[in-house]
Amino acid sequence: MGTVFFVNGFLEAGKTTFIKELISRESFRIPGKTLILLCEEGNTEYSAEELAGSDSVLEIIEDEKDFNEEKLAALEQKYRPERVIVEFNGMWDRKNLVFPWYWEDIMEIAVFDATTFKLYSDNMRSLLAEQVRRAELVFFYKADEVRDKLSYYVRNIKAINSGAAFVLRGAKGDIILDPDENLPYDINADELVLDDEGFVVMCMDSLERYEVYEGKKVHFKACAYKMKEGGDFEFIAGRRIMTCCEADMSFIGIICGYQKAYEIDNREWVEITGLLKVRFDELLQRDIPVCRVIDIKKVAVPENEIVSML
Repeated sequence: MGTVFFVNGFLEAGKTTFIKELISRESFRIPGKTLILLCEEGNTEYSAEELAGSDSVLEIIEDEKDFNEEKLAALEQKYRPERVIVEFNGMWDRKNLVFPWYWEDIMEIAVFDATTFKLYSDNMRSLLAEQVRRAELVFFYKADEVRDKLSYYVRNIKAINSGAAFVLRGAKGDIILDPDENLPYDINADELVLDDEGFVVMCMDSLERYEVYEGKKVHFKACAYKMKEGGDFEFIAGRRIMTCCEADMSFIGIICGYQKAYEIDNREWVEITGLLKVRFDELLQRDIPVCRVIDIKKVAVPENEIVSML
């Protein structure tokens, strides 16, 4: 069997519309049957003509307990499809799903209505985080209606899944974001004075666009983590970020070069003014940004040590 397309998202996000567009494309058509597993019925339906025209069959799974390895294997054996498309129920638990062992090629796609993204982010953060955590593609409909918020949404999803690709669909087609649009700081300023969110965004963005940050002066507060490889002259300045709950933490930071790094204790909070430079990392085999410390001082532990994302 070929690729399994696992399409996740909340009710009325546009999952059915996305799948209908997918199976209607000539470039998507292959010899053999497509099995669509529908786990949530919204206002948009699959017509008999659409299914017949794409050589697709539809099976409905109404109960979460029925979405299990045995049921999926039985349906695959029943239809012998060349591929499977799952329209998952966004209120079901993705975290502990088990697929048939031979479903090796699974492409996960998260679909959102951009106009309701913040509502779900505020109220169903853990479910939303699981929808995007493994997604190769994140697709937004109605993106033009919240254009000023798109960069923020994309940044926060990237904090959970840095490898996801994005499609932002508006009424007149896809939206291409200016990478500098709606950054929480002015990228053209003489000095980037970074608050908590700004520091996290700078760390993520400079990894992707290190050439933009070459030579930039920055000012931020962070926690110092000593590295064995760095010896007495380097440490990592970083922050812990929470993507959905306190049990779901990650870390982001930047390597700092400082001649007196030996004077900084591990996990001590510091305020840094520095200059961003690019260097080649032997371990990662790529260019990365580093911060050359110009000035540093020890500061008190902030009231909020953790930066909340989403």
